[in-house]
Amino acid sequence: MAHPLPAANWFLALVVPEEPALTQLLVDLPDGVRPFAAADLHITVAFLGPCGQERALLAWQAIAPLRHPAIAVVSGGWRAMGPAGNPSAYALTLGPDAALNPSQDPDQVRDRGGQLTAGLIERWRQPALEAAGLPPERRAALPHITLARPRWRGVGQHRAGLEAWWQQAAGPRAPRPQHGLILREIAIYTWAADRQIQLFRIVIRRPLDQGRG
Repeated sequence: MAHPLPAANWFLALVVPEEPALTQLLVDLPDGVRPFAAADLHITVAFLGPCGQERALLAWQAIAPLRHPAIAVVSGGWRAMGPAGNPSAYALTLGPDAALNPSQDPDQVRDRGGQLTAGLIERWRQPALEAAGLPPERRAALPHITLARPRWRGVGQHRAGLEAWWQQAAGPRAPRPQHGLILREIAIYTWAADRQIQLFRIVIRRPLDQGRG
């Protein structure tokens, strides 16, 4: 008997623009890891879970009045997400390196892109979660870009190669994007129709600095 498909997750996220340096990081992944498609890359602002489209749109409307200048960020290196020793994903954090807010004079104002992004998440996620009827998020924001997930099938046979890759990827001399990213848009995402090709699809998107209200 066929099992019913799980309900699709919904979330609000900053759109990560395509960047060749990010793609390059995924070239030599081991067999036990599934890289994300370029169109799947994002930085989650508010995870709504399987709330359904109606409640997800209420969350989207709740942030409609909010605006923020585009944010320039740089990578802070790899991070394993989830339980220690059994990660659910591999991501890039946003680094402590100084990143310019592109709306400001670069000779006068220097902000840290990771801190700006964390601040945006913590301010924007609460009204979104409340509007969707979800409990508030108490954890501090950890902005990150998930680049890959473990392949659960046959993971045991790939464990040694996966662990060796992770030791190399997370080391102090590991390759990182040589160019920063500029986050200009926020979007509402849900699951893609064919998740073998792409995990997520964008339902609505808008520039960060063009809220309504």
